[in-house]
Formats: sequence, structure tokens, C-alpha cells
Amino acid sequence: MQLAKNIMNAAPPYCLLDTPVKEVIQRFSDEQISGMLVVDSEDRLRGVITESDLVDQQARLHVPTAMVLFDMIVPLGEERFEQELKRLQALQAADLMVEDVSTVAPDDGLDIIASLMSEAHVHHLPVVDDGIIMGVISRHDVVKALAEGRNS
Repeated sequence: MQLAKNIMNAAPPYCLLDTPVKEVIQRFSDEQISGMLVVDSEDRLRGVITESDLVDQQARLHVPTAMVLFDMIVPLGEERFEQELKRLQALQAADLMVEDVSTVAPDDGLDIIASLMSEAHVHHLPVVDDGIIMGVISRHDVVKALAEGRNS
């Protein structure tokens, strides 16, 4: 069985928490990448930025609606509005990254990796061992491993 440590990219693109968003965008363009890990000063994974996060940052702000109920104004979608406002004002990687990141261990098999990608709807999975980033696996890496397994 193919393991995460055998199919991962051991030199994934990453940036620090305080990297300016402008620099992150430039790296995505220059390096033709679709995802980047965000790490702290001790190289511990703190989040992920994807192309979707960069595109979403440019989207229009959705103003929350409100409903009148018994002479009270009840805001709807206020939490989403606050998240969108934060995203629009992002100046550093920490402001734009997604913090709740699914990860796999170096010895996890292809079945676990594929299941997690499918269930979590993610295209990149960091490979982490005791909090330290070992690499990253993309959907392309999974497809390549599947092709190699069928050719063996």
C-alpha cells in the first residue's frame, strides 16, 4: 500500500503568518501553485491558503439581511458578514488563511488520504508528524499514485 510519506511533496510552498497578502498572491502567480501552507516561526502548521481564498477575497461583500419579529430587528447572517469583512481586509497570511486544516500522518495509507480528501472536500492535505510539516499531498499526487499502482 502506498503511504503518505512516499507520495507527498517534501518541499511544499509555505509562508509565515505575517507574510503580506500581496506577496502571497504574487507567489501563487509566479510559482503556479494552487495552495500554500502557513506556518509560525517554529515551522508549525497554522493554516492553509488556497486559490479559492484569494479569489473569494475579491468577491463582493454580502450585507446581512434582517427580519422584524415582534418589533425587534433580528440580523440574519451576521457571522458570515464578519468573516467576509475580515477576509476583505486581510493584510497578512494569518488574516486570510483557513485555520481548521485536515492533515494526515506520514504512515497513513492511500485509502485514508483519498477518503479524507473526498469527505472534507479538500485538494491538499498537509502531512504532519508531531506538529512538524513533513510535506503536502495534492489530489494530483493521489491520482499519480493510483496510476502507478495499476501499472505495477
